[in-house]
Amino acid sequence: MLRRTGALAVVCALIAVLAPGARAEAVGQFGSSDLKSVLDKIGINNEVMAAVSNGALITPDGQFGMLKLWIDGCQRAGVKNFMVIAIDDEVAKACEALGVAYWRRTPKATADKAASNHGISAQKFQLIKEFLVLGYSVLLSDVDIVTLQNPFDHLYRDEDVEALSDGYDEQTAYGWDDVHDDPKMGWSRWAHTIRVFTLNSGLFYIRPNERTLTLMDRITDRLNKNKEWDQAVFNMEIFFPSHDAYRTSRISVRIMNIDKFLNSKRLFRTIRYEPQYANHMPVMVHVNYHPDKFQRMQSIWAKYVEGDKTALDKYPVGSCFNAPDC
Repeated sequence: MLRRTGALAVVCALIAVLAPGARAEAVGQFGSSDLKSVLDKIGINNEVMAAVSNGALITPDGQFGMLKLWIDGCQRAGVKNFMVIAIDDEVAKACEALGVAYWRRTPKATADKAASNHGISAQKFQLIKEFLVLGYSVLLSDVDIVTLQNPFDHLYRDEDVEALSDGYDEQTAYGWDDVHDDPKMGWSRWAHTIRVFTLNSGLFYIRPNERTLTLMDRITDRLNKNKEWDQAVFNMEIFFPSHDAYRTSRISVRIMNIDKFLNSKRLFRTIRYEPQYANHMPVMVHVNYHPDKFQRMQSIWAKYVEGDKTALDKYPVGSCFNAPDC
């Protein structure tokens, strides 16, 4: 169980403001439908950390939801310039109750939204563009992330996009020379390829410039027209080179350090077992590889915040507990 000061008061406040019949407000003490006014209050060096959330991530039944745990991590890590992009009134009211900065904005639906459960992710690129237009760099974070240190202390800020990798070791995250074998070619059967695991579109830092503004437009345009996975489109638009009539986005990329910014495969496959990481403190942990997100987030908090060294032991490396291939 998570230990929080004033937990009962917060839960009661959430229940009150999210009760049926509660009047929805587009603006409030801690947020606004005008993005610039929010950024003027919380921005530091023209940077903010933002998460997109809807009411599905809030549980007004006495349990702490993922959004609250995300907020707890930011506050404990000393992140002063974080905010929530509230895409419905339930989230806006929750942010008011918690005293958290928010921007109330309803994005336009994309073709992907109706096709999959990646609807929020598909829409976030059009929202990020509005930050970039105002000259702000954004550390975009999904809500299934536990923040343990201030991430702004660990960014390089030397490329257009600085992103979490889906890679689980140095080779898969940072790239390798992969040799393709085509026996039918005889003497020339071996062809070298350069491979790297995809950037994770749930945690990346993006700087405002002409290239990144164009990137947001290109991704949004594709997701408006086609039922594609937003993360795949994000990577294709960044990495595919110019060819024929196609022009590359010219985006420069930095991969976040895989031991500071962890995906959950890196954590549950390697970090929790290796002795050299016994006293290691990650910066952020993204529970992207596992469907039992909230439970693992709670256990990550228990280990790194509450000091329970066995909190991660019960979990399999993979996504299930009983199947033999887990």
